[in-house]
Amino acid sequence: MDARPTRAAVAWCPDFPVLAVGADLDAQVAVFSGEGARRVVIACSPGARAAGVRRGQRLRDAQRLVPQLAAFARDERAEARAFEPVVAAAEQVAAGVEVIRPGLLALSAHGPARYHGGERALGLVLRDRVAQLETGEGSAIIVGIGIADGVTAAGIAARTPGADEAVIIEPGGSAAYLAPFPLSAIGAPPDLIAVLDQLGVRSIGRFAALPVADVAGRFGAEGVMLHRSARGLDPRPPASRRPVEDLCVEHEFDPPAETDEPVVFVAKMLADRLHAGLSAAGLACVRVGIEAQTVTGRVSYRLWRHADANGGRLSAAGLAQRAAWQLDGWRSREAHPVADPVALLRLVPDQLVLDTGTQQALWGAEVIPDRVARAAERVQALLGHDSVARLRLVGGRGPAEMLELVPWGEEPAAEAEQAPWPGAVLRPAPSAVPPEPAQADVLDARRAPVAVSGRARISATPALVVLEGREIEVAGYAGPWGYERSWDTAGRRRRARMQCLLADGRVLLLVLESGTWRVEAVHQ
Repeated sequence: MDARPTRAAVAWCPDFPVLAVGADLDAQVAVFSGEGARRVVIACSPGARAAGVRRGQRLRDAQRLVPQLAAFARDERAEARAFEPVVAAAEQVAAGVEVIRPGLLALSAHGPARYHGGERALGLVLRDRVAQLETGEGSAIIVGIGIADGVTAAGIAARTPGADEAVIIEPGGSAAYLAPFPLSAIGAPPDLIAVLDQLGVRSIGRFAALPVADVAGRFGAEGVMLHRSARGLDPRPPASRRPVEDLCVEHEFDPPAETDEPVVFVAKMLADRLHAGLSAAGLACVRVGIEAQTVTGRVSYRLWRHADANGGRLSAAGLAQRAAWQLDGWRSREAHPVADPVALLRLVPDQLVLDTGTQQALWGAEVIPDRVARAAERVQALLGHDSVARLRLVGGRGPAEMLELVPWGEEPAAEAEQAPWPGAVLRPAPSAVPPEPAQADVLDARRAPVAVSGRARISATPALVVLEGREIEVAGYAGPWGYERSWDTAGRRRRARMQCLLADGRVLLLVLESGTWRVEAVHQ
């Protein structure tokens, strides 16, 4: 049975990553994440949006639209540090402020609204307190306030363009308010949106009208949580139990820690202990409090929610990272008590849900075993973020271009392999790709070099392949296939690929460029 959602107030500071890098909102500015050709815009100033720049856009496409665009790499630590004064200002209005992410916070509206004389008065007080703060350019911080049933509807209401005061959705009206918005507004993943689009379900209201049982049977637990959000309910079921003291974990520093490094290291250790205790109780934590106590006895406390609004528990590395952000933000505030040595660090599970487990593969093993994730995070904590990497598919035409290494736990931008890649190697993928393609000679029966014309026509049937001075007979071949390496005139390079089955059983993927054959990959 669905519980009635509590009234929630959400404060949203638009374009906060732009403010965090010290840029002027009146200029044409974009903040990006990623590297190289996969840099993606994650925030931009109003001037850049007016020129056509959008979130999720490739940075190079944005720069093509706005050649004078100022681009800054995202600095999440700076965002958390810059957001600390905003959170402190909100805590002067109400206790129990929850940081969803830098630039977005939430709090329960019921008690504070009664204290301040109603929800509209609460919104005005909260907006005014934040508006008293100034950006690095000396201008006031813009904030949008939304109040509704549940954080999801309140968050969307806070983003209402041009709202001069708090946008209040009356109790029971969240579902009707959300109905016309697209599914992406409640954080639906692209693959689910694509499936629902084929079924003609393109709005939150249409999705909310689907039977819960059908959604659960087709989309599982994730679909059910999104369905709750679409109906104006909290995205997660009510907590199964209130946190008890024995689930909290803490560490006393002897001697007190005067720098951040030992505190962050202990935060990682405490996170492992917290996960072990929750797992034994069959619970998962989706919101956690980080508490630090100084040698003077002063206490600072902050709530953090997992970045994924649809569920999932905080990882040990994620908790350690948030502890580092929090300490940095606390220490940056003049005369704050955490400027003193830290004597105690405590992690408090503030919101608990039943642990529904991990999606199982058909053969019974976990897709990503929890012990593997923890081992990778432990190595990262010791050796750095880039010390553990995983492979992921990306776009490209050649076998060596289709995979890249990304740090463990990093969420990449939109997958490039979905784009069309004319001339790409077809599946199945080769079993081996040499780091440096070896040169080879392809000869016909008269031992003359085999060439390929500009129309991808072969000069003769391949009979021999010479590798490292050794001649190997060709038992069969396929191709050749011609393609261009680049579309621009200056970098255009014509190539041709051919597969050769050798007498020793190997299948070589050969590429011809500038009259020279090379071994691009091996199928075995």
